[in-house]
Amino acid sequence: MNLTAVAQSVGKSVPFVMNLQKQYGLTTCKSYSTSYVVVVKKLVYLSVCSVPIKDIKALLKGERRLLELLKVDSLQESTDWFESLCTVKAGSTRLLLSGYDIGHELSGNTVQAGLDFSERDKELFGEGEMGSDALVGLRLYVTILEGIRANMRKETPVLQQALRWNKRVT
Repeated sequence: MNLTAVAQSVGKSVPFVMNLQKQYGLTTCKSYSTSYVVVVKKLVYLSVCSVPIKDIKALLKGERRLLELLKVDSLQESTDWFESLCTVKAGSTRLLLSGYDIGHELSGNTVQAGLDFSERDKELFGEGEMGSDALVGLRLYVTILEGIRANMRKETPVLQQALRWNKRVT
């Protein structure tokens, strides 16, 4: 689907979606998947719930980094690997934006990395020496996620009241 179809799917204008892409560093493509629409919708929903942009950016960055540490990015060779794996599925074992199932509770104390069969450039130092630890990444991600969830819980009554008011005036 093209950018116009993405905008129609999320109920926003093309300039709005283009701004969202730029603001959050989403990959731009000639053709977009339905998974791409999922992540754009989730970003719109977080905005509607008054989640600060800096928190959304931190969540997106943390989720991408965590998936890279788990080697999920090696499952696809495209530049839009993150956007391509997004799903609407949710649950206690799934990441918020991508919906990726990490196989255990997010608040757990274990992480199992995916199998990485792709060739990568060797780093000068190993991941351990550089501090790239998936469990640390998961804990940081959960901290950001809990702040966002608290913000959304606080905003829910306001959204419900706005929807009731909307029914009376439209």
